[in-house]
Amino acid sequence: MKPLTLGIVGATGVVGQTALDVLGDGVLSFPVKEVRAFASAASVGKRLSWGSKSISVEATELEALAQCDAVLFASEAEISNRFIPELVARGILCVDKSSAFREDATVPLVVPEVNGALLSPAKLKSRPLVANPNCCTTPLVMVLDVIRKNFGLKRVIVSTYQSVSGAGKPGLEVLEEESRQFFMEQDLSVKPSRTFPKSIAFNVMPFVAKILPNGDTDEEQKIIFETRKILDMPDLPVEATSVRVPTFVGHAESVTVETERPVDVAALEKMIAAAKGMIAVANENPSAPAVQGNSADDSADAADVQFFPTPRESQGRDEVLVGRLRTAKVFANGVSLWLVSDNLRKGAALNALQVVEACASEGFFN
Repeated sequence: MKPLTLGIVGATGVVGQTALDVLGDGVLSFPVKEVRAFASAASVGKRLSWGSKSISVEATELEALAQCDAVLFASEAEISNRFIPELVARGILCVDKSSAFREDATVPLVVPEVNGALLSPAKLKSRPLVANPNCCTTPLVMVLDVIRKNFGLKRVIVSTYQSVSGAGKPGLEVLEEESRQFFMEQDLSVKPSRTFPKSIAFNVMPFVAKILPNGDTDEEQKIIFETRKILDMPDLPVEATSVRVPTFVGHAESVTVETERPVDVAALEKMIAAAKGMIAVANENPSAPAVQGNSADDSADAADVQFFPTPRESQGRDEVLVGRLRTAKVFANGVSLWLVSDNLRKGAALNALQVVEACASEGFFN
């Protein structure tokens, strides 16, 4: 397999730095010749770590990007729209984490465990561009795909509980600042910050991104659209409510699904455990062992996720943790569940790098 030169645009942001961490962890199978970090002019010359190596941040310029075999875009949609069309025209694989191309019907929106077949060289050679989903959509469709294949899928109701890291470094800084203000000054006032419309420390907000004319938020609309697109079910009824919560890393989701056939909850738990990239957490009681999936580190931290998983247990993990499986009594056939995942890893950087990995294994770079 050809060793790759991999570019990361937005390398100084939380997703870009997580991508460097993932590459340094050695969990991916493709060989890397060189990693090049790109960011704004203000960050040029800054040193970043990739494993045991230190690399210097470069300016985001077309000719420098064009020297890479693949480029991960972890920045704003405006940057993606500026550089990706020319890079794709030169045959360079681009994986875009922004929302710039997700709704383009001609661009595959990919979670490799679900619709990785779209990454064949035959499909990508003429236009090597892949969109990376929203950080809540990715773990959601991984679970829904297992349910769909085994019990059928009729409708989905999901509420997300999203950490402040979804808003990048500014979100992390605001939560830290507001928490400090509370402990120092007992300040629990509700006021806007530079990142959020109301205080987030010790608070929750049913608001992630802007409110649309139909009453949904932009985030909710993304989850609905992307779920349908990835599962290739354009008419699937999906209802989403997105909530920002005062946690630093890790998104959680409460999911209720109506199915076509009765769900055997115990069987579904085993199916989730057997699926790539997921861990099913034992359902019976707090002392029961976790039902481990087929991850590379099945035995690690099992006690940490017993009975039900939380966002703090997901931080730094590559797997989606699924628990609280139970029959959904509001439907004739259905199931309710709870899932958590590290929104910076599988929700963003890891999924994008797994796209590159899948393309490499399929011979795209040969």
